[in-house]
Amino acid sequence: MTEKSFFKKATFNQQVIFFAMGVLMAIFSIYLTSHYFSAKYPTGFEAGSICNISSFFNCDATTLSAFGNIAGIPISIFGILMGLFVSLSFLTKSEETEGTLYTILAVNVVGCVVLFLYSLIGLGHLCPMCSLYYVCSIIAFALLHKLSDCRSIAPKHLSIYAVSTLVVAGASFGMINNWEGKHEQRAQQLVKMFNELQSLGAPEKSSPFRLVSSTEKFTDAPIQFSIFSDFQCPACNAFNKIIPKIKERYKGKINIQYFFYPLDHNCNPSMDRPLHTLACKAAYFASCAGPEKFARIHDEIFEAQSSLSETWINDYAKKLNVTECMNKPETKQAVVDMINQADSFTVKSTPTQLLNGVKIEGVRQLRDYYAFMDDILKKAGK
Repeated sequence: MTEKSFFKKATFNQQVIFFAMGVLMAIFSIYLTSHYFSAKYPTGFEAGSICNISSFFNCDATTLSAFGNIAGIPISIFGILMGLFVSLSFLTKSEETEGTLYTILAVNVVGCVVLFLYSLIGLGHLCPMCSLYYVCSIIAFALLHKLSDCRSIAPKHLSIYAVSTLVVAGASFGMINNWEGKHEQRAQQLVKMFNELQSLGAPEKSSPFRLVSSTEKFTDAPIQFSIFSDFQCPACNAFNKIIPKIKERYKGKINIQYFFYPLDHNCNPSMDRPLHTLACKAAYFASCAGPEKFARIHDEIFEAQSSLSETWINDYAKKLNVTECMNKPETKQAVVDMINQADSFTVKSTPTQLLNGVKIEGVRQLRDYYAFMDDILKKAGK
């Protein structure tokens, strides 16, 4: 090892920091991979993530986005490999490894910048764990850039990195395809689990706000879907995108009612800290727009979610002449009453749904809902 090497120039503490950055990159990526699979392929009916800190710092928004995967493979898997490459270079301390790693880390940092900008500008959200990965990547690269003069790419080591990446990506792709191929078997298992869950019944007081209405009385439809949702919740926005397909498939057989459940301390007594600080105001606005306009207003608020602001809500409220209504105490009380009604179903996160009385937390794949609803109609003889 010559004087060009990072491991010759760096102090012991700098080497430890470099190694630690690799370990942390792997740890954050492992969590993100786990979160991806739990969000995309939930095996139960409960949901929740420590990664959803606020409407801005939110893992679900990035996980459920188009950039969350490549051909179905979560990009966080490549983060795990990158972390391992950094850590293992600390153990091998080879100049050839170091030179090749420098190039790979540089590409990784460029990727981090692109994903950061996409999240910030395109999605209007940042994933906390992703952000921590970006920071660790940049620190590791900065240390290598400052203290190493090894820049030569060793074909042998580059091949090892490439083959390792392809093997892991191929194995992940095969695993996901195998999982997808067993959809029918998985769907039957989920339906069996769904049928074994206790029916909690419909909310005692039906919501005046319907997204789909097949019958005047909510409980007269074969499929009864109640949604407790938050206009600033990224997962709720993802869920909203599949509602039109459910509506089309079960036309005339389904009622979908919406209950305000803002994760906002301004109106939700169960919130002990700020989270979605515009959610209550958005609920007041949608409520004042009235049941007839609700479905359209609901969709427009979600469409504007990434840029939702107090100004946006106020301007739209003025356009519909509902500003005065939004400021009335009874408007807030109506939203609070919906929140309190959710307590009997132990709603803790959004979206939480009641499908014919069975509680489902989080967003499931569309085909899961199809499986549950097809089974409901089959049992009802519809």
